[in-house]
Amino acid sequence: MGLVLVTDDDTTCRDSIQKTLEREGHTVEGVPDVDRALEALARRHFDLIVCDYQMPGKTGLEFLAELKRTKSTIPMILISAFTDSETEATARRLGVEDLLKKPFRRRDLVEHALRLIQSPVKEAS
Repeated sequence: MGLVLVTDDDTTCRDSIQKTLEREGHTVEGVPDVDRALEALARRHFDLIVCDYQMPGKTGLEFLAELKRTKSTIPMILISAFTDSETEATARRLGVEDLLKKPFRRRDLVEHALRLIQSPVKEAS
């Protein structure tokens, strides 16, 4: 299974995602904000990032932009209750692999995570 980084300022949501993915055999590190996510990425390689869109400080889109600047090929699932078509288009342009709208079914998260972890690594653009 994979090593997953979960970034969400909502502790309950972050813990729920972490437990769901751990039950499926993944190793998960949870962090509350983008700055800590970037620190985690500097320490180790992750197979997948699950990131909330709206957080204090930097947003999920700002995180995506930072990853694009570093030419990261780590797939990302962006989660949010606050998206519109423009936000979704921006997220896709920045390289988000999947967007799950809150509330989402745990099964959907598990299926998306497994598919992305098992996908061949894409070339950085």
